[in-house]
Amino acid sequence: MIFKTVIVIISFLLESIISNYISISSHFLVPLFSVVSLVIIYPYFKNDDRKFIKYALIYGIVYDLLLTNLFPFHTLIYFIISYLIVMINFFISNNVLNVAFISFIVIICYRIITYLILILVGYLSYNGIFLFKSIYSSLIINIFYSMLLYMITDYYSKKYHIKKID
Repeated sequence: MIFKTVIVIISFLLESIISNYISISSHFLVPLFSVVSLVIIYPYFKNDDRKFIKYALIYGIVYDLLLTNLFPFHTLIYFIISYLIVMINFFISNNVLNVAFISFIVIICYRIITYLILILVGYLSYNGIFLFKSIYSSLIINIFYSMLLYMITDYYSKKYHIKKID
């Protein structure tokens, strides 16, 4: 459990630190490391999907309380994203390319779900270009981060015999 928590805390801290130094108009550098960390830690739950979804819900609550003022917003999104991660992992194995692919799908879904919720509550007006820009500005750094984090966690899980599903 500590291994998963360390991954999540590091991702959380990196995301908050990087977002302080990046301008809002910056392209290709919008971090979603917290969401990517969910993709990385799922195999370490060893097919205990309920435990993973509960962990993601708690992570969403902590994210909302510490980084945003929108309490149930990220909690709901992390619940949906964690369920999506469970479904995708049911069909494909766990390796560096598949983690990059899952991260790609999860980032796109995260942006679409966030955008739709913000439109439904009236926070944003509909603008497809804004959605497209938010998606492509998130992909490069987050997929790179997912591949790097996967390689690091895979190395440590082999070195210290931490069990995960393949």
